[in-house]
This record gives sequence, structure tokens and C-alpha cells, in this order.
Amino acid sequence: MKKFNIYLRSSLLFSTALCCLQSCVKDFVPSEKAAFSLDMAFSQTEFRPVLGRNYNQNFFNDDQSTRPLNFRILNVRAFDGSEAPELLKPFPVEVWKKPYTGLETSLEEINAKREIVNRPLWEIGLHSGSFTMWNVASSDFVRVEPDSCYLFDVEVSNSGGKRYFKDFKLKPQKEIPASAYFNESENVVGDSTRQPILDQQFWLNRTGDGSSITFKFLDSKLKPIKLSKFNGMTAEDWKYLVHGFNPKFATDSSSVTYDVVYPMPLVPTLNTRFNEGEKAFSTFKYNRVAFGGARISSTYKLLYTIYQKGDWEIIVYFPTQAPLFDND
Repeated sequence: MKKFNIYLRSSLLFSTALCCLQSCVKDFVPSEKAAFSLDMAFSQTEFRPVLGRNYNQNFFNDDQSTRPLNFRILNVRAFDGSEAPELLKPFPVEVWKKPYTGLETSLEEINAKREIVNRPLWEIGLHSGSFTMWNVASSDFVRVEPDSCYLFDVEVSNSGGKRYFKDFKLKPQKEIPASAYFNESENVVGDSTRQPILDQQFWLNRTGDGSSITFKFLDSKLKPIKLSKFNGMTAEDWKYLVHGFNPKFATDSSSVTYDVVYPMPLVPTLNTRFNEGEKAFSTFKYNRVAFGGARISSTYKLLYTIYQKGDWEIIVYFPTQAPLFDND
């Protein structure tokens, strides 16, 4: 019995000593550091965001460094070395708290997916390394080219190391509040030549501080083309002409106005029934009967971008000949 007790005690003492030894060895083994490549790099060191719109780009290659990495913008200054507090001061900006899909059925549903937060005008994603310029940046207080503009540095780090990238250049471009483009048409011919219309102009006018968009067409004599001419448009087509609501037609059928949310498109990285990437589009349709009784369906597709909130009107002007709407 005594021998058993001695053996048991010896085993316990050995186990305890082994555990202590393992613990000590573990304490002295250095923890594995994160990989931090000295070949990490930014593929672009000069940035030219257009003011008045959200800019978000990532040009960083981590060269297999361990994520997450931490990014910080440092030493923001004007090109002459003076301070540039306008880039670092927090401003209220709208961000998406729920994904926009393009299927929203009211202004309220869209607005409920956004919220206002305070962010510096120029920033870098803490772990992504993406550069962001927010759309509230304005040439009223931000330097734009041809000014030499700004310089800044970037710090990148993880538990394995830290590196500084010096003298990045930031050269903001003056705002372009809106643009319109003719994209394509099908079976749209002139009322005098019966040939495809090549001569047309697009006018974008901001008429107020609301949040609406109006469409108009003018013939060569600057007279309104009645929207009733677009007889191929169903009620559904007018409803989904733009991601807007409450369409209001002028009493003389010269225009149609929608309540909308800006910018347009709302999310340029997402294709929806209202936009192709960075361009919103609206399609107008009409039908006519040609010689021999053939039915011709025509479409006119207009592409545009509008970044500044307001009451906007898009006017399509045909300076030499209007589309042929009448039957042969």
C-alpha cells in the first residue's frame, strides 16, 4: 500500500513539473508575427477626383501582407506647405445604411436606406486602403486645378511592421453638375429627309432647389414636341422612365416631371432598370405605319448624369428636323 502511494505521488510530481516546463517553454517561444511585405505599393500616387460627386478608388497592392492592415492619411497640406484644414474637417454626408437595389417604390423607401454621418472630405479606409472624396466637397473652399492643390502621406501597418508612403498628390477637378448624352436610337428618322437624325442638342437647366427632373423635346422652331407623340409608351413605361415618382404631365403635353432623389444614378456601381453603370438612362418609344402598312417601332434612348441636387430639366432640341411621328 505504501509503495502505491509513493508511486502515485511521484507521478503527480512529474506531471506537475512537466506542465510547468511546458508553460515556461511556451512563454519563451516568440509569437508568430504578421507578414509585412516591403514590396507593398500603391499603383497610383496622384488623384484627380471631380468635386460634387462621391469618389472611391483602391490602388493598393499588399503583396501578400497579412490582413487586416491599418491605413492612415498623414500630414495633409497645400502644395506650398501650408495647412489644409478643409480636407480634414468633418462634414455631414449621406451614406447607405441598407443596400440600394433600384426596386424601391417610393422616395420614402429610398431615403430610409440612407443616413447622415460626419466624415472628412478626403479619407482612406481604415482597413481597405480605399481613397474617398465625398460629394459635399466644393470648389468654393477646396483648391482645384490649375492650382497645384495638395500633398499628403500615408501610413500602412500591421503587427509585423509599419511603412510610410510620402508625397501623394491630390488635384481635385472643378464640379461638372450634370451631363447628357445621346446614346442610341432605333428607327428614328427626320420628318423632312426620312434619314436618321444626326443633328441634336441637349440642354440641362437647373431651375430650382427642389429635387425633381423634367423632360422636354423641341423641334427646329423651338416649339415643344408633344409627349403624346410618343404613342408607344404604356403607363408602365412612363412609370419607369426614371427612378422617380409622382409623374406630372404639363396640360399641353409639352413636358413630364418626376420627384426624384439625387444624384442620378444613385449607385453608379450597380446596373438597374434605370442606369447603365455611371449613366442613368430614359427610353422614349413611338410607333408609326410606313408605306405598305408595315408597323415601325421606334425608340430614343437618352443617357445622362446629374450630381447636384435641384429641380433639373433635360431638353432635347432638334435644330434641323424633328423625328417623323406621322404615318406614311
